[in-house]
Amino acid sequence: MNTKIMGVKIAPASLYAVAIVIQFVVLVMYNRFIVPFMQRYTSSRYYSSTSHLVRAGVGFVFAMLGTGVAALVERKRRMAEDPKDLSFLWSLPQFICVGLMEILSFVGLMEFFSNQLPVRLKPLSSSMVFCIVGTAIWLDGALVVIIGRVTRHGGKDNGWLDGMGFESTRLDLFYAFLTALEFLSFLIFVFCGRRYLLR
Repeated sequence: MNTKIMGVKIAPASLYAVAIVIQFVVLVMYNRFIVPFMQRYTSSRYYSSTSHLVRAGVGFVFAMLGTGVAALVERKRRMAEDPKDLSFLWSLPQFICVGLMEILSFVGLMEFFSNQLPVRLKPLSSSMVFCIVGTAIWLDGALVVIIGRVTRHGGKDNGWLDGMGFESTRLDLFYAFLTALEFLSFLIFVFCGRRYLLR
């Protein structure tokens, strides 16, 4: 893709700085405006349990959006006559979604565990979130291997994730599959969250 802005070449990896800026802005706005509003106008039970689950759920929605945008951008890149004519800024929305997902879901889950765990287990609240993240990273690696093997035909290196170049991979299909998997995970999260709140 074209990595120049007004003639200046930009490193594509610098787009992740956008996610960090988004996280900073959203975190400040959340703590300065949303938290005081919710404490003033909602019940203590809602603020202590439901609001954190809602925040994590909204973060999961942004995860789905980010992966869906990645699938669409990759599809657009594959269909372009010359991918170098496409600006790398097409990837910007997915980085924004990733930044929103991280700040909403991770912090929401940390606050949820901190508020809901028994007093003796409260010191473990942040480590529980990192255990979830670690398990997700391990499952992600396993998923990449499984999809690579399942999508190969005739024992050749023609799977979705085979090849060293973007032209030989099908990242659009991979991201679309991840979006569907995230949607299923979100439905399970909503089901479990509702059962927890209605207990």
